Amino acid sequence: MTEGLDYYYSFRSPYSYLSAPRAFALPERFDVRLAFHGVIPMAMRGQSVPRAKRLHTLRDVAREAQRLDMPFGRIHDPIGDGAMRCLLVAQLAAAEGLIREFVLEAGRAIWAEAIDVSSDPGLAEVCARAGLGWAHCRQALADSALRERVEQDTAALSELGHWGVPTLVVRGEIFWGQDRIADLEAALEDAGLRRDVPPGPAFGLAG
Repeated sequence: MTEGLDYYYSFRSPYSYLSAPRAFALPERFDVRLAFHGVIPMAMRGQSVPRAKRLHTLRDVAREAQRLDMPFGRIHDPIGDGAMRCLLVAQLAAAEGLIREFVLEAGRAIWAEAIDVSSDPGLAEVCARAGLGWAHCRQALADSALRERVEQDTAALSELGHWGVPTLVVRGEIFWGQDRIADLEAALEDAGLRRDVPPGPAFGLAG
């Protein structure tokens, strides 16, 4: 039986960026269906992060990105409009079966190419790379129903008693941090969820 796997992600979190390729690859190897939950960044929820921690995070992520062979370093902070616009388009991308493509492209744009996703040209470029039509994406930016879903996904993380990202949850067990994906893989292995046949559609909206 396919297990649900909830994936909580922030477009402002460099650790979320590092986690995405491995998180989206999990349904290819295990009998799980990944539900993407894009959450509003902590700083936009009134939770401050000390400057020293931000600097440490950037140094740590640079080391991890090199280890994972992922590009990193040319950054355009999406705080504010950039993060919210990505969250809204992510809802559309999930509905169109392109959530993996959009999240990976947006992460690379923000953390490795210094693309300003708060601007129409910047976000339109990301959408085009992900295979999304810009006209539909622009409509998503003004869609109150999509904004409500973003609020619900953010609240769902809080209801878990958690705040940080990336967080993956399966069978009620929480795996917080990109460095805990190996532990999640071991748990899925122990649960007998390794795939013996190629998967069907594996990504989608929550719920």
